[in-house]
Amino acid sequence: MEKILSLLLLCASFQSFADTAYIGVDYVLPEITINNEDTEPKAAALRLGVSNNNMAFEAQYLTSLSTDNIYNIEFDIEESVALFFVMQSDVVNGFGLDVSLGYAQTNIAVAGPEETINGDFQYKGFAWGLAIHQDIPYIDNTQIRLGYQSLYNKGDIEITAISLGFTYQF
Repeated sequence: MEKILSLLLLCASFQSFADTAYIGVDYVLPEITINNEDTEPKAAALRLGVSNNNMAFEAQYLTSLSTDNIYNIEFDIEESVALFFVMQSDVVNGFGLDVSLGYAQTNIAVAGPEETINGDFQYKGFAWGLAIHQDIPYIDNTQIRLGYQSLYNKGDIEITAISLGFTYQF
């Protein structure tokens, strides 16, 4: 919880330099790949950001909605906290593109039979993403957003996500 509050304070401190603040809510389909085996727990994400001149700082908090398993071993993304620098394109005909670079920390809980691996694991490091968004007609300052993120990719472990959600700009 301390990390979330720190990220929120960091975003709030940039408000004085920002021309736009925004909040987003996404439904997320993460994929955890371990040794070429995939598991796909469901998740939700909350995004808070501030932008100025097509550059933004964005904090993201992702939490699990469900678990998935590989060979009777349950995988659950307990939470993922990330901070991104976002490069935003100009909006043309209602469409825009965002490229995100940053740092993510993802906590995964693994539970299975006694003879298998169990416990909580933390993966942190470089993260990046791409998102396309479209203005929603007749709803001012609101966009629908489709995104892809790579939250971790080292060794035999890869954590990626596809998200669909809404963004509201203040």
